[in-house]
Amino acid sequence: MKLAATLLLACACLSAQAQTPIVLDGQYSARTDEMSLEIIGNRVCFAPDKAQWGRLPRPAATHDAWFCFSNDGEARRLLRVPARQADNCGWQARARIVIDTYQPYVEQGDGNDMARLASVIKVAQPNAIACE
Repeated sequence: MKLAATLLLACACLSAQAQTPIVLDGQYSARTDEMSLEIIGNRVCFAPDKAQWGRLPRPAATHDAWFCFSNDGEARRLLRVPARQADNCGWQARARIVIDTYQPYVEQGDGNDMARLASVIKVAQPNAIACE
């Protein structure tokens, strides 16, 4: 019973933290290569700088912190992601962003964390991702 109460409290804390605006520096990527589209889909994702991983309300994990945006269309507009081009495999750029909802993926198997992009404080010029 005590374990169940502790887990419920932990979930409530994660849920409460997940709704608080979080400012992050890092890099967005919108990959269009076949493998990325198969695994992640046609989504814009964000990898925060390692020093900021602790700001995310997620369980301790051995893998790098990254997430995709739940409001993908709005994220593309706010980050000014260029349209898909045939001569590259996507776009990436450094950015400072604000997210206000974070949902860690805690299931087994394929999946990733999701966050809602609330605003963009600054974003650099995007660089094309070369196809390998």
